[in-house]
Amino acid sequence: MKERYQLIGEIRYAIRLTQRTARLYRRVQTAGIFLSILGGSATMVSLADGMPNWVASSGGIILAIAGAMLIAVRPADKAAQNESDVKRYQSLSARAVNMNDAELEQAIEDAHNGDAPEIESLRDVAYNDIALEFNRPDVLVPLSPVQKILRTLA
Repeated sequence: MKERYQLIGEIRYAIRLTQRTARLYRRVQTAGIFLSILGGSATMVSLADGMPNWVASSGGIILAIAGAMLIAVRPADKAAQNESDVKRYQSLSARAVNMNDAELEQAIEDAHNGDAPEIESLRDVAYNDIALEFNRPDVLVPLSPVQKILRTLA
């Protein structure tokens, strides 16, 4: 059986992880839309006289890659799922005051069952966020270069 502070920390960790995941997906969605517009514009500009062919080619490539990424990954849908998880965990955090430890542990387990998939590389980032919130810089996990980039993006 976990202690109460561990259970509350687990809820805060889940909130932080789902917030960062949702934020990353929203930013990927925004970048994908921007690249689609940029690629489409470059393709349309190529219709004008005097524009080099490479403008149309690069615009078409950018448009195709960004469009395929948006269709395959569907970042907006994943962001919405994670934002729903954030609300569920925040609600659980508010109700935790009135629960005993056994009820709280069961509620956390039930909440984990419906979670949207997270990005594994963000787990250590979220853990470090919570360690800093608990004023425990001594337990920070060293981040890889990829995790540092994701921390900045998310």
